[in-house]
Amino acid sequence: MTPDGTPSHLPVTQAVARLRTWTIGEALPFWGNVGFDPARGSFIERIGFDGVPMPEVPRRAMVQARQIYVFSHAALLGWWPQGREIALKAAHRLIDRYQGVDGAPGWVFSIRPDGAVHDGKRDFYAHAFALFGLAWAYKLEPEPRFLASALATLQDLDKHFASPAGGFYTGLPPQTGRRHQNPHMHLFEAMLAWFDATGHDFFLQRAGELHALMAERFFQPRTGILAEYFDTSWNPRPGIEGRICEPGHHFEWSWLLRRYATLTGRGYDPMADVLKAFADRHGFDAEGLVVDELLDDGSVHKASRRCWPHTEAIKAEVAAFEAGDFDAGARAVRIIDRLMQVFLGRPVTGGWVDHVDAKGAPLVDFMPASTLYHVFLAVAEAGRVWR
Repeated sequence: MTPDGTPSHLPVTQAVARLRTWTIGEALPFWGNVGFDPARGSFIERIGFDGVPMPEVPRRAMVQARQIYVFSHAALLGWWPQGREIALKAAHRLIDRYQGVDGAPGWVFSIRPDGAVHDGKRDFYAHAFALFGLAWAYKLEPEPRFLASALATLQDLDKHFASPAGGFYTGLPPQTGRRHQNPHMHLFEAMLAWFDATGHDFFLQRAGELHALMAERFFQPRTGILAEYFDTSWNPRPGIEGRICEPGHHFEWSWLLRRYATLTGRGYDPMADVLKAFADRHGFDAEGLVVDELLDDGSVHKASRRCWPHTEAIKAEVAAFEAGDFDAGARAVRIIDRLMQVFLGRPVTGGWVDHVDAKGAPLVDFMPASTLYHVFLAVAEAGRVWR
């Protein structure tokens, strides 16, 4: 959309260039300077809508890992060379301050700014992102310490998180009767990143195990959805909870599945098409924005909108274009327009509004650092294909 609300007819290359210019010129300098704490070698968790950091907020391992990814990738692309120093520094601090610092296996969830443990719970989602961030740090600088940390993390997952029914518990101690697909998706992503960084088939084999769980349990062929919440036997939970799906995760899995198919030489994964088709058909509201949650019949369950599903929709269009869908570029233009009009570049330069309600009013009064991972990966993928 243009500022007056009319549809944009920019070619996809121009739309992507606009998004890339904002990312390189505004977002990376803002989050790499204002959003980084050089004294502690770690990233700020949140910045207020006034552009002032909120350094007192505990710092999650997940956020550190996501920012390590962003600035590693930015340095590798030459988009922000300064990212190399802060990414590597933060990667070492991530291991030093989060991995087993309380004497127990695995990664603590969050620490205080002074380095003391704030929340020592073991969270599968955080472990998956620790693996992902370290893969990109290793790609930037192949230090044996990063690989050793990753292998130790996988051993901890296998020993302490593995569920008898397959897959992993969401956290420790295990939740009774409840499993989530989302952290498995990010472990899948991390294994692909480690394969890309090392070329070791071990990581692609680990990804294959997760792909099998996706095909056998997460994906629901009768309805064409990706279920979110399961019981201990990996059946969708009873009632409404088992019918919930997120169009953002449909887009995200669609991109990942196509990438896995390429890396394994399969070339095609029908689940990628089905998931994207369901999200395309039902996930956009009348304003062209992606809603947070649907039910398996396509009805809207949660009408609020977040920034990140739009970035995942862009990645899904990239994957569709590479698979031969040449209308994907036009769809990507529309998504980029809405992303930049509603979420990015406000309330301060380089910032964003992460979450809005069905009427467009912000639901949070701060900018979470965690959003940059989604934005940057979408820009990098779109820029790779539509230069």
